Amino acid sequence: MTKLHKLTYRLLIKNILKGVGTVDNILDMVDDYILILDKHWNIKFCNKKLLTKLKYNLDDLKNNSFDKIIVWENTKLNKNIEDISIYNNLEINIDLLSKFNKEISIYSNTKISDFKGEECIFFIGRDICEKSYKREDLEKILDTLPFNSWLKNMNGEYVYLNESYAKELKDNRLNILGKKTKEYWNKEMSKSFNAMDFEVMQSKKNQLTEKYSKCGEAELWVEVYKAPILNNENDVEYIVGFTKDITLRKKQEKEMYIKNKEMYIKNKEINNSDNIQMKANTKDDIKDVISNIGENIVSYFQCDGLSFLFLNKEKSSLDIAINCGEICKHKPSEEMLKYDLNELNYTDYLDIISNIKDINNELLKNYMLINKIENIGIYKIAFNDETMGFLVLKFLENSTVKFNKFDYLKTIASNIATMIKSHTLSKELQDEFEKRKEIEHELELFLDISVDLVARGNLSGEIKHVNSNWSKTLGWSEEELLSMKMFDIIDSEFKTDYRRRIDNVNDDSGCIVNKMICKDGSRKWLECNYKVLRSEDKYIITAKDITEQRKQEEERKFLEKAIEMESLKNEFFANISHEFRTPLNIILGTMQLMKKNIENNRISYHESLNLESHINYIKQNSYRLLRLVNNLIDITCIDSGYYELQLGNHNIVSTVENITLSVAQYIKDQGINLVFDTNCEEQIIACDPDKIERIVLNLLSNSIKYTDKDGYIYVELEADEDRVKVSVKDNGVGMPKEKLEVIFDRFKKIDNNLNRKCEGSGIGLSLVKSLVELQNGKIYVDSELGVGSVFTFELPIGLVDDGEDIISYRDISKSTQIEKCNIEFSDIYS
Repeated sequence: MTKLHKLTYRLLIKNILKGVGTVDNILDMVDDYILILDKHWNIKFCNKKLLTKLKYNLDDLKNNSFDKIIVWENTKLNKNIEDISIYNNLEINIDLLSKFNKEISIYSNTKISDFKGEECIFFIGRDICEKSYKREDLEKILDTLPFNSWLKNMNGEYVYLNESYAKELKDNRLNILGKKTKEYWNKEMSKSFNAMDFEVMQSKKNQLTEKYSKCGEAELWVEVYKAPILNNENDVEYIVGFTKDITLRKKQEKEMYIKNKEMYIKNKEINNSDNIQMKANTKDDIKDVISNIGENIVSYFQCDGLSFLFLNKEKSSLDIAINCGEICKHKPSEEMLKYDLNELNYTDYLDIISNIKDINNELLKNYMLINKIENIGIYKIAFNDETMGFLVLKFLENSTVKFNKFDYLKTIASNIATMIKSHTLSKELQDEFEKRKEIEHELELFLDISVDLVARGNLSGEIKHVNSNWSKTLGWSEEELLSMKMFDIIDSEFKTDYRRRIDNVNDDSGCIVNKMICKDGSRKWLECNYKVLRSEDKYIITAKDITEQRKQEEERKFLEKAIEMESLKNEFFANISHEFRTPLNIILGTMQLMKKNIENNRISYHESLNLESHINYIKQNSYRLLRLVNNLIDITCIDSGYYELQLGNHNIVSTVENITLSVAQYIKDQGINLVFDTNCEEQIIACDPDKIERIVLNLLSNSIKYTDKDGYIYVELEADEDRVKVSVKDNGVGMPKEKLEVIFDRFKKIDNNLNRKCEGSGIGLSLVKSLVELQNGKIYVDSELGVGSVFTFELPIGLVDDGEDIISYRDISKSTQIEKCNIEFSDIYS
């Protein structure tokens, strides 16, 4: 049994001496395969691990021949040899058959020994893959690792632990085997460890955690890793654990966290420094950065002295920042601390532990001899290839140096460099911050006395800074504005445009006029110039209060409009006066002439003809007055809402055609050609034929007025599914394009020249537009100066519900129709 794992064997002996369990039970605890045969090659015993591997129970194999499970052709054994002693201390491979005929190869040691009073063959084996190493080898490996390891059974008893863990528990390993956690740890730690064990057993998963404890002033941090070891039934059989002292690392992390936090706070203060006052902490220096970890490095590496040397570039020398440990009396000489950086960076004994025999620098060697230093480690403290200094560990002549830990010093030196760099950058950043604060303070003073409103915010609308002019202008306090968003103080009418400009990636600057909400609920106009810095999530606004300017502008526009209206009124009254006076003067003058002729009683045949002409003058100008009065009355009725339509279902084609034909002779007499055209013969729509008549006659009247002799007037009618379109086109004088917008405005006239062949009040086309719109239609004009004009009105196709279809135009006497034409054309002079 000498090949059994030593610690396991000791546990067996210990349990036997204590009287704990039978031999069978003890062998079941062994982590090797145990097979026992009598000298007749019958099976006497198989331990639990081998039975599990073969899928048998002990009763299935006990007292059966070895033939039941052995594959003889693959095994170098001869069972016919009676002297079994030749099998003592052999190392062989045997192939066994499981219950389900699966071959299992086992690497085995044999031993002839007594079992329950009978000489037997012991096979102590393990899987064939394990034969390349022994458990003693694993034990040696675990003993050399720089952390603790152990193995517990399901009862929480230690069945293995390495030398490092036994040393920490301050007991002999043999004494620790079979004991539990509570016998070596305090109640709190023991409870924590057992809870973790229970969690591993329940979850069957690995657990990793960090534990902190404090003994007096000393702090201890350990990293604890635990994992389950499962048997073939997937049940937890053992728990393996590892612990590692991470106190030094945690202290480094703490220092780095503090420095990084300082950097973060300062950065945050700089980014949000509008209302923060900072004072530089002048107490921090490099010594403060590393003083907290110096003693821990001495303790962890068990060195006799430690120095931190840092480059003083001004003096080209090394400064001693910290000198701790037993070797701290004798400081290096000034000559020794003078350096050549190139030589230091490329020396053979950098970043390693070197013996005094390997040192070729005489100054350093003499220093080591004087202080009885046998080994020294010099580790470069560098950040991004920038050398800052050196970490020096010193070991006296009788100190034991464990070199397996010292690669970790490179990491420590690197972390120290990071902390120092962070501290240096913090200092530089703080200095820059103070300068920036001073500049910003001056800028804020400048902005506060400026006449403009200045604000800064982010793209989500939050206001980050405002100058005092915002409060003066809108009434909100600075605190209230900083708690609001810009959208909150923009009038709802302008919010969409503001949001669109801020969100538009192609619009990073510009000017926008907004109406802003004051604290008292009133509104003020601000002209805002903005600049969006999308990469910085920022916008800047400078604004100017233009409320008074807008008010004056609105008053000016109102005044201009009032002046324009007054001018229009004056022009209208002058025009109306002219329109009334001219026909009245003609009527009165003609009547006086007629009266004089009657009084002289000298009316001859020739004079009777003149009398008829005089009567026609009176009649035409009476019609002109009547037309003017009718238009004024109709306009007034439309404006007041008392104008009524007589809608019916009429054939618009025949209506327009009859109106056109009724004036054909008159137009012919004027020397103008009239053409009527339509794309359909019948189209019934809801309309008022009287109003259609006035519309068409008015448009024809306009065409006659401005069309020269031998010119053309076209009346065209088109109908589609939705509408009827009637156009009156002429090739007369036309109108300039800029006048077309006001052609339908009331009292507006394109030609103010009184020396023309026609007169007008300027309300005819306005009345036509109103009559068209009353019938849900629309009217528009297209004209070109010197080419002619086209007036077009459209009416929708629809019917009135209670109206009857009237196919033909109303039956109106020819004389009445002529009378209407005479009235409409009364302001056209021959």
